[in-house]
Amino acid sequence: MRTLSMRGALAVLLVVLGVACGGSGTSSDAQQLLQEKADKWAIDQIEKNFHKATTLKDIDLLMSLWAPHATLSIGSELTASGKDEIRQMWLEEGSAFQPGTHLISDHPAYKLKITVSGDRGTLHFECHYVDFETGEMVLVTEADLDVARIDGRWLITNMVGGSTELTP
Repeated sequence: MRTLSMRGALAVLLVVLGVACGGSGTSSDAQQLLQEKADKWAIDQIEKNFHKATTLKDIDLLMSLWAPHATLSIGSELTASGKDEIRQMWLEEGSAFQPGTHLISDHPAYKLKITVSGDRGTLHFECHYVDFETGEMVLVTEADLDVARIDGRWLITNMVGGSTELTP
C-alpha cells in the first residue's frame, strides 16, 4: 500500500513537472510576456537616464543612450547624424547644457508611451524644464524616439524633438 502511494505521488509530480517545463504553450506565452515587460523596463531607463543627464549636465551619460549612427532632429532647423554631431548639438544648442543654466528636468510619467516589437521599439516623453533658482518652468519639450536592441542594449536610433504645450 505504501509503495502504491509513493508511485501515485511520483506520477502526480511528473505530470506537474511536465506541464511546468513546457508541456503546453502557456510557458512560452508567459516567457514572451516577461520578455516584453523586461524590454519596456529597459526602454523606460533610456527616458530616466535622459532626464538625469540633462539635469546633471552629464553629456557622457546622455551620449551613452545613443546608437553609433543615430540621428537627432529638433524642429525643422537642426539635424545631427552620428554620436559626434549629436554631442555637439547638445552642447551648443541644448538649453540644459548651457553655462549658467541650472535646469531640473521633470517628466510626467503618465505621458510616457513605450512600444516594443522584437528588437525595435518607440518611446515618447515630455520634458518640463524648471529653473532651479526661481522654481519657474522655462521650457516644455517633447520627443519621439525610435529605439533598438543593439548588442543586447536598448539604444536611441532616431530622435525627433520639439516644443509642446502643457496639457493634462
